[in-house]
Amino acid sequence: MLILMLGIIGVSAAAAAATGFGFNLVSAPLLTLIYPPRLVVVLTLLLGLGASGLLMLRRDIRRDVEWGMVGPLYLSSLAGMPLGVAVLMWGPARLVKAAIAVVTVAFAGVMLTRFRPRVHGGPLQTAAVGFLSGILSTSTSLNGPPVALYLMARGFAKDRFRATMVVYVFLATATSVGLLLLGGGAGAPTLSLAARLAPALIAGFAAGVALAGGLSDRGFEAAVLGFLVLVGLLGIGSALR
Repeated sequence: MLILMLGIIGVSAAAAAATGFGFNLVSAPLLTLIYPPRLVVVLTLLLGLGASGLLMLRRDIRRDVEWGMVGPLYLSSLAGMPLGVAVLMWGPARLVKAAIAVVTVAFAGVMLTRFRPRVHGGPLQTAAVGFLSGILSTSTSLNGPPVALYLMARGFAKDRFRATMVVYVFLATATSVGLLLLGGGAGAPTLSLAARLAPALIAGFAAGVALAGGLSDRGFEAAVLGFLVLVGLLGIGSALR
């Protein structure tokens, strides 16, 4: 099983490095087909922190961040995170597994169809998006989809969108990991497993950076998103059994 997990983490890291989105979106639904969802959530948060940290080392990421958007989103996400912890720790495992699959399918489907809702971007909308992201962060590890859709609806240019997403996801993921550690949701075995999988994360990330220059952005993203729809649908079917 360890070899399979190494492969999933490596592929997820390569996809994140090449496209700039979704280490957790790729890894979490795949891992829930094999392992208990609570383990998957904590594990993907730990490794996702490493993935977003590697992306933050890039100078272009730090240069293009829209800090005026990151701040309100992150602060409002803090209010939702305790609710997500409660869902993860005390909610039915099947519910967590189904939520991961549904969020994956919904996000990938919206991205593939290029549907963009119209939003005015007021403080209440920003706070609502951050709050929802906070709940999803600690309950499913998928804190990115609500924020990604919101930024796209706001018309963020590609570089500004990617940089803002990377920094927000890093902050939200780091806080989620801290809350789960304090709440006893991340034990020594899970931390040890994350450490064993870290080399696959680094290798996959390096491969994704190397491949990115020779790939069509839209074509590669479409392939990844189509794969996510398939995996998410399998996850929904598995959770309903």
